[in-house]
Amino acid sequence: MRRYETIFILRPDLGENQIKQSLKRVEDIVANGGGDLIETDEWGIRELAYRIRRERRGYYVRLDYVAPGAVMNEVERNLKLMDESLRHLSVMVEEDADAAKLRSEVEARRRRLAEARAAAAAPEPHSAEQEAGSAEPAPAPETRPAQEAVASPEGDAAQPTESGDGADQNRA
Repeated sequence: MRRYETIFILRPDLGENQIKQSLKRVEDIVANGGGDLIETDEWGIRELAYRIRRERRGYYVRLDYVAPGAVMNEVERNLKLMDESLRHLSVMVEEDADAAKLRSEVEARRRRLAEARAAAAAPEPHSAEQEAGSAEPAPAPETRPAQEAVASPEGDAAQPTESGDGADQNRA
């Protein structure tokens, strides 16, 4: 089966119940058509780049699923008919996908993200040396050797010389 990603935008004035119902309706279409839902990612209310049906904002949702092509067509057809939907876009991500493998990858990514957030929220341990102010001094910046200048016949410092045709000529 193929892996699809569908992003759709719902009207922002819908209540939480209506948003959940619309989302459930689309998820049911995938499940009833023999598809396998990998991930549902609700991005929330975002500003639109331009007005769509007089709306300046929209509630974004991303669905990641594995299904036959007919299921994706049915999802798009229903999104087109739904009054709550402002826009939608479906993309085939992978031609031949394994739903179990994809689900395990999503779970591993979520676990890593949760661990990173927990590590960022935890206070850093302070050692006695850091509190005493005995931190190592920063290394001195490296210096580059100065460019050599060639004195001109007039005695003034001239520009650096270059090799090549006519590059050695000094201009007054």
